Amino acid sequence: MASQSIKTAILDDTPSEDMCQERTIHAEHVVAVRRNQLTHDKAARTATLFSVLSDPTRLQVLYALLNAPTGELCVCDLATGLRRDDTTISHQLRVLRHQQVVAMRKVGRVVYYRLVDEHIRLLLEIGLTHANELSLLSAKRETQVPA
Repeated sequence: MASQSIKTAILDDTPSEDMCQERTIHAEHVVAVRRNQLTHDKAARTATLFSVLSDPTRLQVLYALLNAPTGELCVCDLATGLRRDDTTISHQLRVLRHQQVVAMRKVGRVVYYRLVDEHIRLLLEIGLTHANELSLLSAKRETQVPA
């Protein structure tokens, strides 16, 4: 039993290819990393933004807003267009609004939503482009015949 735990410990300590074999190889790079380090606060805020964008329903809502003819849509139009109930869409919009991804305006009893700014539009467009490229690369690999 003891020999098995020793073997496991040895296997667990085996460095993988994505780990440095030496502690510091390029001291000037370490200095540059430390000088340009992303603060914890900025990293947390950015991670929160990306986590909000990681939900497929929220992305569908944002994509609909991105492509809305007038730049904004009401909850009912979003829900009907996405074949979802008003409650689900309202909840997702509330999350997006709380994270300052969408903004709203009220006209009587109708609430209209729009993307908050050009940064969100760019994030969506870049994310969609990247996902499409990955999909194309994957499809290309699947269709290539091995030699």
